[in-house]
Amino acid sequence: MTELISRTTSRRRPARRAIAPVVMAASVFAALVTGCSSSSDDTSTTTAAAPPTELPDGAQIVSECSRTTQTLQSVHLNLQVKDVPNLPVEMVDADVTNQPQGAGQAMGEAKVRMKEGDPFVDTKFLVVDKKMYAAADGVTYAPVGDAEKMYDPGIILDKDKGLANVIAQVQNPKAESREKIDGVDTVKVTGTINGNVIDPIVPRLGDGVGDLPITLWIQDVAPPTTSAAPLPSEAASPGTGPNLIRATVTRDAGSIELTLSDQGKPVTVAKPAG
Repeated sequence: MTELISRTTSRRRPARRAIAPVVMAASVFAALVTGCSSSSDDTSTTTAAAPPTELPDGAQIVSECSRTTQTLQSVHLNLQVKDVPNLPVEMVDADVTNQPQGAGQAMGEAKVRMKEGDPFVDTKFLVVDKKMYAAADGVTYAPVGDAEKMYDPGIILDKDKGLANVIAQVQNPKAESREKIDGVDTVKVTGTINGNVIDPIVPRLGDGVGDLPITLWIQDVAPPTTSAAPLPSEAASPGTGPNLIRATVTRDAGSIELTLSDQGKPVTVAKPAG
């Protein structure tokens, strides 16, 4: 009997030895699979991380935008007036430069009236040396008077009275959201502006009013490293930075919308012959 048990036991031992390597291999495989899965999950989590959504401080981005605008020497503007009576201009689409400084120049198309009560007239125009020239036939430019008495787009980039000054004087600026304007990433900022401040850009807009609601769409880029530099800067902006892309001012049921593009692109306006 003892011999039988001994023989039986000896026959079973090889089976136990065979199972051990299989169990070990399975454990190693499971560890490898678990490790790969964890690594893959970690990579996936890192790759899919969402960009920060925190908005910049409204006052800071407005300040940076004002500094950038103050160094611009040229820009393309599109001004649209809707349901605001008694203004001398209803539409302007033009290239503008503040060079030479103090006597900005512009060229483009506009819907203006020469004096109060007149109907608006579509015309091509030039502004050179504070004088406006219009081409009623679209070809021949003739002088029509002082641009300041009608509409002078060159004031847009004036360092003292222009758009940079308007932006700097926006009150209680608040960053509201991020939006795309004409394909440009912007930060939408709301606030108020005194009508008299914006009058040089849109003449007579501030007549008889106080503060008006204003919304700015400022290009969503990192602020320049020279943000602490004193103004005005002597270096011309190359067209980069937190530029103003659009601004809307509302008055009663009406609105004025200004859209800017081609910041820093050279503009040359030739004075008409004669």
